[in-house]
Formats: sequence, structure tokens, C-alpha cells
Amino acid sequence: MGFQIEDGTGLGYTAKVSDENRLLTDGVQRSEREEQATKGEAYLIGTGFVTLTSANQSAVLYLQNDNDYSLVITKFLISVRASTNGTENHIRGVIVKNPTGITSGAGTDLLAPNINFGSSNTLTLTSEIGAEGAALTGGSAFAVVVAPVEAITTEQASTIIPKGSSIGVNIIPPASNTSLQVSVGINAHRLPEA
Repeated sequence: MGFQIEDGTGLGYTAKVSDENRLLTDGVQRSEREEQATKGEAYLIGTGFVTLTSANQSAVLYLQNDNDYSLVITKFLISVRASTNGTENHIRGVIVKNPTGITSGAGTDLLAPNINFGSSNTLTLTSEIGAEGAALTGGSAFAVVVAPVEAITTEQASTIIPKGSSIGVNIIPPASNTSLQVSVGINAHRLPEA
């Protein structure tokens, strides 16, 4: 009898070899986000709907990572309802890298539920939902997203937010807008340790 690979449980199971002399294995493949979700370390961060009553740029999201680990953003979601009096059929979203704060926001923290319903883990954030006329302070434009009205736009990302770093989102409604509701969401998870 040749060499045998036995399991470590003491139940006497051995590895199976095919008639082509290949070791049979079984595996599961998950994305990093899916794996972190199984560990209770994945979140859907969002603003809920914010009403913008002009065509001027307004900050709708500010988030600073206060955790002792980095966050990975894998997706931005922008949901836009119809504009009243808007002359264009889209909005522009400006993602801002490392703003230092937000002024004239709603004074309400971002929603950040854990997507693993069995986990009580939470994020530690300094955050605020924006409002009409709110402004991000500091930072620099990182990316611009054009999103159609009456649609949900998703943008894939691989953005790392280390401890102490921040991100914000400004929205520029259509010209002549007098009322528009927009919601910004972020899929984020804990960066696994190497």
C-alpha cells in the first residue's frame, strides 16, 4: 500500500485519488467583500434620500474612518429621482478625497448597517449626511460620476480609506432644478490583515 493522506480528526478519512492519479479536492471561491461579510465586517453606508432645491453644488455625504483598520470601498451607488424644472436629464457627482469636514449639513450621521444580519459589529465613523447648500471643507476632487435621473447608477471602485482618512460626495443637480432627491450609498468592508 502506498502513502496515504489522512484527515486530522481521527475518523480515518483518507484523500481520494482519481483514476488519472489526481488528488480530489473541494473548494469555495468568494470575493474579498463576500468573505468579510461572513465575518461580519461588511457594510452598506448611505445617506437615504436628500432633497436638493437648487441647481447649485451641495455636499450630501461626509465620512471619516475612525476605525483601527482601513476600509475598502468596492462600489458607489447613486439613486436619483426626477427633477422638478431641471433642464438636463442627469446629475454630476463629485467624489472628494480627504475633505476635513462638512458645513451646513443635516447634522445626522450616515446610515451604516452591517450586511451580515447575524453580526453586531459596527463601524466607528465621523460622518454626516449633507443637505441643500452644505459644503465640504478641504480635500480635492478625486472622480466625477454622471448619473441619469430616475435611475440607480453604480460605479465599481477599489478605493482604500485608511484610519483617519476621509471621503465626501458633492452633487450638482441639473440646470434650473428646484427639487430633486438623491441618495448616495457606499459598499465598504474591513481590509483584511495581510
